[in-house]
Amino acid sequence: MKFRTETLVRQVPHTIDGVTHDVPEHYAVALPVLPRDWDQVALRAAASLVLTLTVISVIWSTYCIGILLGRGVGFVAAVVFDLGWIVNILLEWLSRFDPAKRGFSRRLGWSLLAATMGAILWHGLSVGSPALGVVGAGVSLFAKTLWFGVMRFVDRDLSEADAAWVRHEMSRANAALAVAGVRRQVARAEDRAAAELLAAEHLRARLSGAPDKAAANPVNTAPEQPNIVSEEDANEDPEQPNTVPLTRTNTSEHHGPTPSIAYLAREELRSGVSNSVAVANILQVRPDANPASVAATVRRERSKAAGYL
Repeated sequence: MKFRTETLVRQVPHTIDGVTHDVPEHYAVALPVLPRDWDQVALRAAASLVLTLTVISVIWSTYCIGILLGRGVGFVAAVVFDLGWIVNILLEWLSRFDPAKRGFSRRLGWSLLAATMGAILWHGLSVGSPALGVVGAGVSLFAKTLWFGVMRFVDRDLSEADAAWVRHEMSRANAALAVAGVRRQVARAEDRAAAELLAAEHLRARLSGAPDKAAANPVNTAPEQPNIVSEEDANEDPEQPNTVPLTRTNTSEHHGPTPSIAYLAREELRSGVSNSVAVANILQVRPDANPASVAATVRRERSKAAGYL
């Protein structure tokens, strides 16, 4: 095994006249050197050579098909023929752990190559040189065949059990992405519902001449923040008996003791409304409450009931 010497720095105590300080000290260590991975070197060399041949193939096919299409923008259209199967090669590499997707990419790649070779052969026949068309099409065929060989070496074949496990993991990850997207849409819908509710309350207050509670106690429709419990809510009894009915009328008049925010939040959540709607309803009953504190209490009570924020 080969070793390489590397200089490192460490802190050591150094004393002068009875005073000690940590000072840097340089020291050398011998670290083992990993042996060269000749398989990886060979794979990189093969990929580099095939890439060079691919560039030549793209230039040649672009020229031939561009001439066939009348030059000018025909050259731009000609690039599509070769870039199509080159992009497909990248997709085949990305699907190396999924045999179904990998098989589709291979079939699509050969179809795209056939279209490119047909166009090059057509160009050779149109200029009266069948040999030019055959050889030009052969260049693209060689490039694609070599890429096929490289990809077969890169492919990672899995057993049936391992492939099933990988599919389950990908399904779980995709489900998490789907749930995140749905929750984002639900959050936007809840915010819109809360905004429409407050707008309706504002219009009703204007028509009836009553004070506008929606304007006096705006609901915070910004993205929910971590639960912040105010001192007022922290002192409330979470197990307060349900002795005060919850009202949703447009008046703050109540008979008997004033219901706590936590109690109102539990009653709202039992009815199945969203957080934003629950906050708006509670502020109608308790216009003296802090909207941010009410929102935090609603989130906390939902967390207790459902086990997640």
